[in-house]
Amino acid sequence: MPVYFGYGQRLPRAVKTLIIANVAIFVFTTFMVTWKGLFFNLFGLVPYFVNHRLMVWQFFTYMFFHADIAHMLINMFVLWMFGTELEHNWGFRDFLKYYFICGIGGGVLVWFTSFIGLSNPLIPTIGASGAVFGILVAYGLMWPDRLIYFWGIFPIKALHLVLLLGAIDLFSGLSRSGGNIAVFAHVGGGVTGFIYLKYGWRIMIHLESFMKRMKQRRFTVTQGGAFRSKSSDIKDNDNTAHPDIDEEVDRILDKITREGKDSLTAREKNILDRASNRKRR
Repeated sequence: MPVYFGYGQRLPRAVKTLIIANVAIFVFTTFMVTWKGLFFNLFGLVPYFVNHRLMVWQFFTYMFFHADIAHMLINMFVLWMFGTELEHNWGFRDFLKYYFICGIGGGVLVWFTSFIGLSNPLIPTIGASGAVFGILVAYGLMWPDRLIYFWGIFPIKALHLVLLLGAIDLFSGLSRSGGNIAVFAHVGGGVTGFIYLKYGWRIMIHLESFMKRMKQRRFTVTQGGAFRSKSSDIKDNDNTAHPDIDEEVDRILDKITREGKDSLTAREKNILDRASNRKRR
């Protein structure tokens, strides 16, 4: 059974950029002691400000601020340890997109729980923990049986570690025993990551395919002022359905989940486009 320590791989571009950005902002806010509280209120996630002052940018910016050095170092360590291999498999763009989607998802759950009294709407939520927990979920799904040495001592399978940490966070949030830890940001980031990995690729592929075809459509004015699409003059010369087209599409989507969209061949991209066309017709 493979054992993973998180060492020995070149630091990829997205992980390196995120670590540099988080460290730089932490150093800046550390030296700006007088303005630290103002920065947290402006750029941390404060549900009250989101609701009453429309500070919607906080769903994004809260990920780059940390309360203390331990908070920042733990998040950056986990990002480096688990995010490095993910980015090597997915590529820069897909990894970065996933990271921010998970972080925003964590912020949305914090914002939502403020309405039902499970989180304080006046206290800023800060930290990359939501996005980082999404990274953990992705790692656990891709390499579920890989051994991780928890605290450097206890061996545990990656998927079991994710389930254990998620259960602890959920219990802490529901019982309000999490203290100053934004446990709902962790849970929200993890759940968002799971949903995105299971269904998000399919949604994004169909959305991108739809937008591409909308850009390619051309309209001309016919007699009487009616509009006619030039694309309607183009016949689909390949209407023969593949007998196993659904299985082939599922296989390609699973490949995207594992390796990213950049791994697709021209033939696989063509199959996805044909399947999308038939479904709309």
